[in-house]
Amino acid sequence: MNLEQEFYQVFGAKPEYRYRAPARINLIGEHIDYNGGKVLPAAISCYIRALVSKREDNIIKAYSTNTKSGSSIEIYSIKYDEAFSWCNYVFGVFYTLRSSGYRIPQVGLNILIQSEIPLGSGLSSSAALLDLITYIANDIYNLGIPLKQIAKLAQNTENSFCGLRCGIMDEAAIALGLRDKCLLLDCAKYEYEYIDLDVDDYTFVVMKTNVPRSLVSSKYNDRVDECERGLTAIQKEFDVDNLCQLEEKDLPRIKELIEDEVVYRRVRHVITENARVASFIHALRHKDIQKLGELLIASHKSLKEDYEVTGQYLDAIVEAALNAGAVGARMTGAGFGGCAIALIKKDSFEEFKNKVYNEYYAKTHLEPEVFNVDIVDGPMKEEDYAN
Repeated sequence: MNLEQEFYQVFGAKPEYRYRAPARINLIGEHIDYNGGKVLPAAISCYIRALVSKREDNIIKAYSTNTKSGSSIEIYSIKYDEAFSWCNYVFGVFYTLRSSGYRIPQVGLNILIQSEIPLGSGLSSSAALLDLITYIANDIYNLGIPLKQIAKLAQNTENSFCGLRCGIMDEAAIALGLRDKCLLLDCAKYEYEYIDLDVDDYTFVVMKTNVPRSLVSSKYNDRVDECERGLTAIQKEFDVDNLCQLEEKDLPRIKELIEDEVVYRRVRHVITENARVASFIHALRHKDIQKLGELLIASHKSLKEDYEVTGQYLDAIVEAALNAGAVGARMTGAGFGGCAIALIKKDSFEEFKNKVYNEYYAKTHLEPEVFNVDIVDGPMKEEDYAN
């Protein structure tokens, strides 16, 4: 059964539109987007798709082919409900749009979702869904929202409606994705520039641990709290608005200001990671492959020891990648399971993949997935069946 047939089976109507949004990887700059840092993500060729039709009432009805589940709600009576499960991400977009002053007409939607992006993988499946639904509403209702604001509205939904206190990186990386470019994003100013992702005969590959996690129920929000506590202590002496305004030379004095050793280590990661982003950009522009690898390894080490968000499975797959010949490797995304990335020679992929599989499986008894990705454009309408 193809998607169009499944759409008709679920909704009793034919689809009018087809849309897609990509996943993302973050090359470097982890857990600093909500601390005012600069990050370097890119949209990748792993998609979430939606078939959509208009309704004659004001009901939003969503269904996932992955989970074989769905819910519906009246568009002007939306509120968060755990019973809606993943549909809260869909419904929350319409709540955010209306709360932000956008006029949503009394036209409901049937939305069928199919995702290639593994849930809890660190590739931003939730941000992709939020961007996609915001993009769809903007297109169908002719709201005139630019891509940069689509990302912001999607982030607001994740923060205020869904309860994850994330920064802007994931939604911006997906909404503003551009083929063969990574996005150097200043999260404090919400300014960005595109940088060519050209590493000659090397390539970045994605390694999936097959250990999923839910960020809302993980320690993600705890890390946000710890950073806020560190900032409060630091602001007694430093005139800063966020942790990423600080530099590595400030760390000795910061250590004296923060009594809690754990909080200090969280702050140290943020400050050193922000510095690594600047070094990574310089190495990328000069195609310094060795330096890129060193920075990836240092980032993972900091995330493991100072930020404590890697865990045995991400550590195992990164170690396997380095043993298999990667120049560098690190977890990508929020951690607590999910995916890692590695920088390898293009012509070594099959050998690399097999070595990683064998070592990771021997250590964990889990089967990893190692795959190539292309760097792609952001959300788009794939087909208009109505015209």
